[in-house]
Amino acid sequence: MSDPVARTEDLIEWLRAKGGHFHPSAELRKDDTTGMSVFSKAPLGANEKYVSCPFDLAVTCELATKAICEIAKLEEKDLVWPAGTAKEGEEWSERMRICAYLGLHWVYEDKPNEEWPSTLAHQKYLASLPPPEELTTPLYYNEQELSLLQGTNLLGAVQDRKKEWSAESEVLRTVLKEEGLTWDRYLATATYMSSRAFPSKLLELPKDGEVSAQASSQDRVSKPILLPGVDIFNHARGQPIVWLSALTASPIFSDPIPSISLVSTKESPADTQLFNNYGAKPNDELLLGYGFVLDPNPDDVVNLRLGSASLPPAVTEKLKEKGLDAAERFEVKRDGVIPKSLLEVMRVMLSGGEDEHDHDCEEEHGEDEHAMYEQEAKEMELEMDVLGMLGGMLDDKLEKLEESEAGVGKVRADVVKACAVYKQGQIDILNTAMDKISERIERIEGLMDEGMGGCPCCS
Repeated sequence: MSDPVARTEDLIEWLRAKGGHFHPSAELRKDDTTGMSVFSKAPLGANEKYVSCPFDLAVTCELATKAICEIAKLEEKDLVWPAGTAKEGEEWSERMRICAYLGLHWVYEDKPNEEWPSTLAHQKYLASLPPPEELTTPLYYNEQELSLLQGTNLLGAVQDRKKEWSAESEVLRTVLKEEGLTWDRYLATATYMSSRAFPSKLLELPKDGEVSAQASSQDRVSKPILLPGVDIFNHARGQPIVWLSALTASPIFSDPIPSISLVSTKESPADTQLFNNYGAKPNDELLLGYGFVLDPNPDDVVNLRLGSASLPPAVTEKLKEKGLDAAERFEVKRDGVIPKSLLEVMRVMLSGGEDEHDHDCEEEHGEDEHAMYEQEAKEMELEMDVLGMLGGMLDDKLEKLEESEAGVGKVRADVVKACAVYKQGQIDILNTAMDKISERIERIEGLMDEGMGGCPCCS
């Protein structure tokens, strides 16, 4: 296997030859913590352009579709799930098309005696990407490593993703009749997509007076694309980086060409790693899609789901009336605050769909006061039931997390560390949420002790 720095330097040379840009004071290094990385050789000023990728070098769904159809002698209408599959008749997703396109590069590398298809234009780019043995997402974990995720939501997500991608891989082989499009190759290309994709709205020049195309295309559906050269930079949270879509001067073209660039808004001293920016992501998303975690991660969450199957009609109707969804994924953040929508759904479920505020308004003052007292007592009891049930759910999740296996056998040290950081973040959030619930229970018990000693009209 060639040196990763050399592979990436070949990509940069190719990028520049195609009209792209890579800052002359940026250099590649293999960092012990972040792997292949870009560092500054000299101080860089504000508004420096780290890298530019011409629009026509992007790996897009449209480019992939055209290449696939030309090579396989198919029409776009043929790129559908075949009869007998789970999604029979559905069009291929953007991921399937781009993965097929990238995979066909490997297929033709295995056919040295056949002419290289002119539509396969990203051989240098694909060669620069980390080989499968260097990929660290959970779909590359062995069974012993997967056991580290026991008790977490992530384990189920890994299993679901493997099932989904495996089915997609089988469809590619069937429709394109290429046995070289193996599961291993599909897994690698799909992982590249999950960890490196950018939104296609970047491939739009801004309207007059706008800095970036992002602001002008929020109303359009964005598709995943790959941007050779731009994805060399590691991502970090809150970096002073602008994604700039603009006409860019190129040394090999007489006129500026449409390009997407990474531009820093702040100075960078020499010998500093240069990062791209990304939005807030919890560790389960980072680990599943990118293969790493942050320690600590202020954007971490715990996802909660309720068992919503076979709800009584009255409960279903009341949830619909209130605009609530029992099947929703509820996020508990670092502060441990329970989402209001989760509490409201649980109130409806535990009350059997009865409106907790429904009671007859009696004309008699005493009867009305008595009804109000009974209603308040009922609501207090319901709230205690909700908090008790929720506390039981969280306690069960905590127990599963704390009892999961420590990992035995062939387990990589970096995998052990990543899983431990992820799980500890989940445990910390659950403990904080449990504290919040306990505090709330104590407040309600105090109110019940103070004001629920007996009905005032009956005393």
